[in-house]
Amino acid sequence: MPESLPANVKRTGFGMVRFLFLLLLLGTMISPIALMIWGNRPLSSDPEAPSKVVRIPQGMPAKQIALLLNEEEIIADPTAFRLLLKVEGAEQSLQAGSYLLNPKMKPLEIIDYLRSGRVELERVVIPEGYEIKQIADVLADKGLADKERFIELASNAALVFGENIPLDLPIASLEGYLYPDTYHFPEEVTEEELIRHMVERFITVTKAEIVPLLDESAFSLHEVTTLASIVEREIMVDHERAIVASVYLNRLAISMPLQADPTVRYVTPEDRPQVLYRDLEIDSPYNTYRNQGLPPGPIASPGLASMLAVLNPAETDFFFFVSKRDGTHEFTETYNDHLRARRTLGY
Repeated sequence: MPESLPANVKRTGFGMVRFLFLLLLLGTMISPIALMIWGNRPLSSDPEAPSKVVRIPQGMPAKQIALLLNEEEIIADPTAFRLLLKVEGAEQSLQAGSYLLNPKMKPLEIIDYLRSGRVELERVVIPEGYEIKQIADVLADKGLADKERFIELASNAALVFGENIPLDLPIASLEGYLYPDTYHFPEEVTEEELIRHMVERFITVTKAEIVPLLDESAFSLHEVTTLASIVEREIMVDHERAIVASVYLNRLAISMPLQADPTVRYVTPEDRPQVLYRDLEIDSPYNTYRNQGLPPGPIASPGLASMLAVLNPAETDFFFFVSKRDGTHEFTETYNDHLRARRTLGY
């Protein structure tokens, strides 16, 4: 019969097993914590480290995203990044898009960006009084749209909205309905989405500010937008909006042609600031020298202030105005006074 081990040896052996068990248990508890601390280190601690836009393509797997972020010098270790994704359960929830990222960001912060879809947006300013072609230029310069395709789509609402056009349009074009505003668009936006967004903005603004006033007006929303677009193209100083609106409304009231130079410039083949005498003979429904009343539709995108000026014009007896060449105009009541003002101003 074998000899039994001394009691102190038994205690030592039992203690060792217990120690190894506790060490293993502690290790399983510490590993995720250690991983989070080690793997969540930012690549850079430089406060001046520049940010960059990183584009995550649609359908790119998590492994490739980690490698891309490493190549772009945003994260230090793609393997650690993938382990963090696994721990966070985020491998299948990263979203495509263009993100503004910085190597000072901790990987968990980057993961949060990619999961939430906080993409980098392009700021776009559409000024009041811009035509479709000018808006197309702005968007093309930002790399957001193909100019020719944007113009084609915006010139025919049915191409964008099909049979569900959200506006009462007597013409095909969306000229005037792409609301001038400051927008923030994602890099991957389509021309259709750009147009829909700007039209939705027009609807939102006019529904709140313009539509409630139409009941007391003889004009439809389309007519208000049309006249407001002419006012927008005429004025350079804000306080003249309501006065210029009154001139055109006074002319409409007596069936006098609007004779608005901006409507002629809208259909001239060349883009130039002045209207020539030969331009007045252009055969177009937009030529308000040859046709009475409003043109078929807007000639540009008016802002809210110009639309309100049409609905709340100044009370004047003015029928004429001429530029003073300083951004303001000389307003007169009679044609003879208008001729004298032109001579005085050197026309």
